[in-house]
Amino acid sequence: MKFSYIVLGGDNREQRGTIDAPSVSEATKLLLEQGWFIKKLAPIGRAKTGFREFSFGGVPLIDRVLFTKHLAMMMKSGISLHESLEAIGEQTPNRRFKKILVTLLDRLRGGQSLASSMGRFPKVFDQLYVNIIQVGEESGTLEENLNYLAKDLDDRLELRRRVRAASFYPAIILASTLGLGLMLSYFVLPKITKLFRTMQVELPLSTKILLGTADLMDKHGGVIIAGIIFGLIALRFFVTRKFMRPFTHWLLLHLPILGSIAINYNLAGINRTLSILLRTGLTIDHAIAVTADTTVNAVYREKLRRSIEQIRKGKRLSEVFRQANQSKRAIYFPMLVTKMVSVGERSGRLDESFSYIAEYFEKEVDATMKNLTTILEPVLLVGIGLIVGFVAISVISPIYQVTSRFQQ
Repeated sequence: MKFSYIVLGGDNREQRGTIDAPSVSEATKLLLEQGWFIKKLAPIGRAKTGFREFSFGGVPLIDRVLFTKHLAMMMKSGISLHESLEAIGEQTPNRRFKKILVTLLDRLRGGQSLASSMGRFPKVFDQLYVNIIQVGEESGTLEENLNYLAKDLDDRLELRRRVRAASFYPAIILASTLGLGLMLSYFVLPKITKLFRTMQVELPLSTKILLGTADLMDKHGGVIIAGIIFGLIALRFFVTRKFMRPFTHWLLLHLPILGSIAINYNLAGINRTLSILLRTGLTIDHAIAVTADTTVNAVYREKLRRSIEQIRKGKRLSEVFRQANQSKRAIYFPMLVTKMVSVGERSGRLDESFSYIAEYFEKEVDATMKNLTTILEPVLLVGIGLIVGFVAISVISPIYQVTSRFQQ
C-alpha cells in the first residue's frame, strides 16, 4: 500500500513524497523514525476510496493519530509538555485543531491539567482519550499512555478504512442501478409509449407494465423523484434522532448478514478499549464505565452500564457477559468472548485476553466485508441485467408482432 505524505524537517522546510507501508500505522512509524514531522499522510492508489476522511468535530481521525504520536515522541525526547504542544500547534495544518491546541496550551499555563483541558472538547477528545491521559498524568506514565492511545487510534482508523473501502464498490453499483432506472423511466420510456399506442396489436404484459410505468413517470416523474429524495433525507434524519437510537441500533444487530458485521465491529471496539484501559491501570469497573461512554451502539452501551453494578457486587465479568440478554438471532457476547474473558480472569492477564478478542473480531469484520463484497458484486450485476432484459423484451416483443404481420 502506498501513502502520500507532507513532512517538515529540522529546517522547517516542507517535503512531499510517497512511502510504501502495509498500514497507516507503519507508514507513520517509518516517517517518525527518520525524524520528520508529519503534516499530512493519506493512502493513494487502490487504498483510496474517494470517501471523505473520518472526522470528529471537524478534526480528522488521522490528525488525532499524528498528534498523539508526535506528542509521545517529543516527550520521550525530553521536551516538556508545553513546548511539545506549542511545536505541534505551529505545524498542524488543520485550523480548527490548531485553535484547540492553542487553547490547551493556554489552560496548561493557567495551571490546569492536560486531561481537564482536553475534556472541554469532547467531540475531539472522547472519554477514553481523556481518561487515559488523566491516568497517565496521575501515575507519571503519560508517555506510555500516549503510545497506547496512538495504537488504539491506529487500529480504529485501519478498521474503519477497511470497512468503508469494502463497501465502496457495492455502493457505487447500487447507486448506478438506481440512477439508471430513474433516468430510463423519466427520459426514455415516455417517448417509447407514443410508438406503442399506434400499434394495432395486443401488447404483452411486460409491455403494459412498462407503459404504465412510463405514463406514471411522464405525469408525475418530478414529484416521484423529489419524493424519493425527500423520503431518504427524512428517514435518515428520523433514524438518527436520540430517541430512535435504541430501536435502530437493536434492529441493526438483528439484521441478516449486516447484524453479524455490526456485532463483530462493536465487540472489536469494546474489547480493544477495555484492553487499553486496563493496561493504563484502571480498575475493571472504571474501565467498563469509560467503555460504555465511548461505545456508539446503544444496545451494547446499556448492557455495559448494567454490568458495572454486578461487577461491583463481586460477579465475574465472564459470568455477567454469559448472563446478558441474548436472542437466537443476535448473540451479543459469543462463547469465544466469555471463554477468553474467563481465561484472563483466572490468569490475571485480562488485558491480553481483551486484546486477543479485539484482534479476532477485527479479522472477522475484515473477512466478512470482503466476502460480502464478493457476493454482492455478481448479485448487483445480475440485477442490472434483469432490468435491462425486461426493458428490452418489453420493447422488442410488440415490434416483433408487427413485423410478423407484415411478413404474412
